[in-house]
Amino acid sequence: MKKLFVLLNVVMLSACTSSVHMSQVDVGNNAYNENDIGKIIEIEKSQKNILGFVYNTNYVDQAYKNLLRQCPNGTSMINVEYLTNHGFLSWTDKIRIKAICR
Repeated sequence: MKKLFVLLNVVMLSACTSSVHMSQVDVGNNAYNENDIGKIIEIEKSQKNILGFVYNTNYVDQAYKNLLRQCPNGTSMINVEYLTNHGFLSWTDKIRIKAICR
């Protein structure tokens, strides 16, 4: 019985979860022509947290700079998602940006 209890605790503590906190969509102005679809880009940056110690705290700024670098003329549509993946005594915060460059 004691071994079963220990096994269940190990399984429960090693479980992982994932959640989407927010997803925002901006379609820009209405003057966008559907026939003029530009380059579609996807950017994903993350921040690792282990036992409360945070690494790469400027991951959102890095994603924004990457977006500006890939789309110097701006975007016509953008989707931003904030996610968290949970692990054993750690978690990873992620930002995903999908956009259409002009």
